[in-house]
Amino acid sequence: MYFLLIFLLLYVVSVALGRFIKIPSIASDIIVILLIFTISFWGGSEITGSEIFYVISTSLLASALVVLVTYLLGLFFIVKGKSEWKKIDWKTQLKYVLPLILGMGLGIFLKVIPSNVFSLVIDYELYALVVIIGLQIGKDLKLEVLKRVSGLAILSIFIDIIGAVITAFLLTPFYPFKEILLVTLGSGWYSYTGPFVAKYYGPVVGVFGFLVNFLREQLTFLLIPLFFRVKASPIGAIAVGGATSMDVTLPLYVDLLGNEYAVGALINGLFLTLLVPIILPIVVLL
Repeated sequence: MYFLLIFLLLYVVSVALGRFIKIPSIASDIIVILLIFTISFWGGSEITGSEIFYVISTSLLASALVVLVTYLLGLFFIVKGKSEWKKIDWKTQLKYVLPLILGMGLGIFLKVIPSNVFSLVIDYELYALVVIIGLQIGKDLKLEVLKRVSGLAILSIFIDIIGAVITAFLLTPFYPFKEILLVTLGSGWYSYTGPFVAKYYGPVVGVFGFLVNFLREQLTFLLIPLFFRVKASPIGAIAVGGATSMDVTLPLYVDLLGNEYAVGALINGLFLTLLVPIILPIVVLL
């Protein structure tokens, strides 16, 4: 409870101060890389060989399922659209994959650091992350942007959340429902969801949370154009992108849906980025 109160307070205050305090974008990259390295190091020190295979296989299943379920929900709101293929920028993702691999590799061979040390370090890294994120969001959060929220964006957010809940129910044979729900509600925000889940449920679930949301982002690029060839659903496509639809996957929506829907995608991602750090702590308390 103590951690959550400080976490949410720092987030709200940082968003409010974002207009007045400028912070370089590299700051968020640094803290995210440190978080990924720390949680994967912890995971490697705790995880066994059989668990590694289990985490990877269930992560693939969970990410594919949340993408499919979310898109299918969007099919209830069909509108026509054009489709094009979009290439994945693998170079951008390497800066997140490499610390994950390095940390896990070191953790497997160096099982000497106590778990309470990892937990304490992650606490302060999460505090730093939420302050940086809050400042960056606050800088761009303007009244005119809020006024532009359309029914499309609101509906896509609703579909994203419902898709996360349904997927969590479907995956309960593999992990407890609450753990799965926290992971799927991460909405593709792997650099935040993984460390946050690890804080409460340990490094194995934390690595699972990171991988599910990381793979969700990649599958958005790979599967959405394919889904569009079968049955177009702009709202479902935007909901699948989750929090990433405001930045990483936004170019896909520009090409796939055009500028009008791309605005909705941007707003969808913006509001999910605001909501995820609030929703996950609430789920923890339930």
